[in-house]
Amino acid sequence: MDMREIINLKAIPISYEKNVYHLNKKELNVIKKTKYRTSKKGHFLSETISLLENKTLSPLKKFIIEKAQEYSRNVLEIKDQIYLTQSWSTLNSINASHPIHSHPNTFISLVYYAQCTSGDLQFHLDTTSIRECFNFNYTINKFNIYNSQTWILPVKTGDIVLFPGHIHHNSLPNQSSESRIIVGANFFIKGTLGSKKTVSLITI
Repeated sequence: MDMREIINLKAIPISYEKNVYHLNKKELNVIKKTKYRTSKKGHFLSETISLLENKTLSPLKKFIIEKAQEYSRNVLEIKDQIYLTQSWSTLNSINASHPIHSHPNTFISLVYYAQCTSGDLQFHLDTTSIRECFNFNYTINKFNIYNSQTWILPVKTGDIVLFPGHIHHNSLPNQSSESRIIVGANFFIKGTLGSKKTVSLITI
């Protein structure tokens, strides 16, 4: 049974699955002991961008690649092949958050929550669906995917989220004394795209 929830935020497919994968202590320790860049704000980014190449994390790597392929095949419904380009981890200590950003040079982004009891994921749009043609300052009765410029996902340990890499996002402050730990992964497309007929043929 497919437990995936697809949020069509302005026709942007955000795949959100709850409690689907848990690390054992050895795997989690690998991530905790990874070298991180220094930070004065409590948000630590791993030095490595090839985290999933660690042999101990092979099961997690396999899971993440499978989820990205499922997203490409079953949600985006495209035949083009994708491949893993970068993988990393971040730690947010108490009261720390992750600033708004997007992922350049990325087709699909993935966030896996290795340890999380606080610090939800938030997406940001340039404008809402109903303000694209007429930029009116509407009076909102209830926020939904058509009238909202931001959208929050309440994430916990074991959750996974996939989305197009160009979408801006951030994490809210971690209000737990336990570090919020995520594993991130980016994917790009490969192979032959387009056709001679449409004068769009390229090979990546």
